[in-house]
Amino acid sequence: MYPFHNYHGGTWADRMDEMEQFKSRDTDLYICCTMRSGSNWSQNMIKFILGMAPEIAPSDLAKWLEGHSNEQLEELPSPRRFKTHVPYSKLPPDCKSIYIARNPFDNAVANFEIIRGYVTFGAEDLTWDRWVDLYLEGRCLYGSWFEHVAQGERRAEAYPDTTLFLRYEDMKADEAGTVQKISNFLGHPVSSEDAIRIAELTTFRKMKKDPTANHQWNDWGANEGFKFIRKGIVGDYKNYFTKEQFEKFKDKFNKSGIKCYSASEFSLE
Repeated sequence: MYPFHNYHGGTWADRMDEMEQFKSRDTDLYICCTMRSGSNWSQNMIKFILGMAPEIAPSDLAKWLEGHSNEQLEELPSPRRFKTHVPYSKLPPDCKSIYIARNPFDNAVANFEIIRGYVTFGAEDLTWDRWVDLYLEGRCLYGSWFEHVAQGERRAEAYPDTTLFLRYEDMKADEAGTVQKISNFLGHPVSSEDAIRIAELTTFRKMKKDPTANHQWNDWGANEGFKFIRKGIVGDYKNYFTKEQFEKFKDKFNKSGIKCYSASEFSLE
């Protein structure tokens, strides 16, 4: 596993333990997903849905839950918004949340690139072949994709009124429709015209040029040539997976019980 070895003066495990004591508020909103699944994208949508200034960074709209101490988060005024990649087992049982699932094939690729892209992870020598094995074993910063998404599905089923479950692929297929879904969930409905306008403002093409959205301010130490916003496309996994690796992933998926995707959606063709 390639974790943050030192994290705000402690270890990653220390922060996970501390989060168990975090006190949520009724007005809190959590944007949840595995790494590289659209949290930054959805934050940008929410920024414009709420009528905030374009220059506001996603990190100011929604604080990274595991990136701050409980004490720091307690100081924030309500309503608070949080971005997080931790699974629901680490979150309050009835919190209002948006969950985004991204298919495991593309998610594995996107995580591989960001882990190699930042010095913080210490994984510049990580190979794709090795990463495939680590990913399938759940040896990732936030654990198994399969368990994470399964928890997202269970949360959406148990708390349908306070959980908006989205698929990254559906968001890409209908960006304006996604804006309307999110706006309705937040109680800030927008018109069809505004949804189209916001969708255009939050395309990956636009976000790549936006230093606040592209995390050009962070201090993680990006390796030369790496950009936080990479492609954001569906199906890029076809450029990475061998047939053998694809079949291993597909076998794992078929045994996982995940409901929000079908194995028939994926192929190397």
